[in-house]
Amino acid sequence: MPGFYDDMAEMVAELLQPDDEGGLGQGEVYLRITTTSAPDPSTPWIPGSPTVTDYPLDAAARRVSQKYVDGTLIMATDNQITFAVPAVVPVMSDTLIIDGAELVMKDLRPIPPAGAPVAYVAFVAG
Repeated sequence: MPGFYDDMAEMVAELLQPDDEGGLGQGEVYLRITTTSAPDPSTPWIPGSPTVTDYPLDAAARRVSQKYVDGTLIMATDNQITFAVPAVVPVMSDTLIIDGAELVMKDLRPIPPAGAPVAYVAFVAG
């Protein structure tokens, strides 16, 4: 039986669908995850090959809210990307591809901050 937060995650995913699908989502946004395979045991000094996987996100972008601006990490010119829970759990070492531009996340916050997330907010340079 789905719980409240499962229902909320479904609602967020529906709200953030692309505009042409009836949602509020904007542009093309992907979560890019790069993983490195284990090195070949016969040559352990040579790192394994990287594999890049892009996961499409239902997302909306806007200028960062003033309440998050700290003048050091998050600036008033940065962008705030709100996205539905993706197929994989995002981490700070991942990047976001927004309309073809690869951007490093400055901060990543699950909503709510504890328990099962219903959405994520990422901050990227503007």
